[in-house]
Amino acid sequence: MKNNISFFALTELFISIIIGVLLLYLTFAIINKFIRKKHNIKYDNISFSIFVSSIIFSVGYLVADIKAPILNSLRIIQEQPDYTGNIYIDGLKYSLMFLIIIIASIFLINAISFYLFSSMTKTLKEFDEIKKDNIAVAILSGVIIIAVSIMLKDSLYFLLDTFVPYPEIPRLK
Repeated sequence: MKNNISFFALTELFISIIIGVLLLYLTFAIINKFIRKKHNIKYDNISFSIFVSSIIFSVGYLVADIKAPILNSLRIIQEQPDYTGNIYIDGLKYSLMFLIIIIASIFLINAISFYLFSSMTKTLKEFDEIKKDNIAVAILSGVIIIAVSIMLKDSLYFLLDTFVPYPEIPRLK
C-alpha cells in the first residue's frame, strides 16, 4: 500500500514539474517568437509584459489541475482485478491524451479571449497600442484573457474527466 502511495506521489510531482514547466516555457517561447518579433516589440515594453503575463497566468491556471484526471485514470486502471497491462505505458497514453486536449483547449481559450477583446475594440489595433506601451490596452486584454480562463476551467476539466475510465456502476431496477 505504501509503495502505491509513493508511486502516485512521485507521479504527481513528475507530472507537475514536466507539464507545468514545459508548457509555461513553450508558451513564452511561442509568444516571443510569433508576437514580439512579428510586431517588433522591445523587451522593455511594460504593456507587452502585462499581456504576456496574463497569457502565462492563464496557461498555468488552466494546467494546474491536469494531474487529477491523469492520476484518477492510473488508479482506476491499476485497481482493476483483470488488469495485465503496463501501468507506465497506459499512464503515458492517458497523459498524452489529456495533454493534447489541454493544449488545444488553452490555445482555443486564449484565441477566443483575444478575439473577444478585438471584437469589443474594433477601431483599435491592439498590438500597435501595446507596441506604443499603452498599459490600459494591455491590462484590459489581460483581464479578459484571465476572466475567460476562469469561466471555462471547470468545463475543461469536466471534459477531461469524461475520458477517465471509471468502472461501470450497477443500476438498481
